[in-house]
Amino acid sequence: KLQDSPTLICDTGHNVGGITYITEQLKQQTYRQLHIVIGMVNDKDIRGVLALLPREATYYFTKASVKRALPESELQELAAAAGLKGHCYPDVPAAVRAAQEKSLPEDFIFVGGSSFIVADLLANRDALDLH
Repeated sequence: KLQDSPTLICDTGHNVGGITYITEQLKQQTYRQLHIVIGMVNDKDIRGVLALLPREATYYFTKASVKRALPESELQELAAAAGLKGHCYPDVPAAVRAAQEKSLPEDFIFVGGSSFIVADLLANRDALDLH
């Protein structure tokens, strides 16, 4: 947990098993709106992961700063096929800033989909004012 009001949580779960656990944990949270900042690498079961994610969330598709990162536009296309809606952002800080700007204090922001996404988030904690 990196922030309150809105709550911001990150997790490195990046496969079907990890995302299954995360979605169960998200169902136990109380919030007005769920915002999900997500990026994945291209060698994972992307369609399998996307099929597990909540349809009612607002998505911020992005990519990590590694060569294996799936481009955010490709992730958005795959997500749309799974019924998930959101916008693309060129990097993790931009996606997180957008989620923070669009969130009310009673909202919940989840950041994940890849260990590399979480690493980029943590590397930019100061710039994002996350303590």
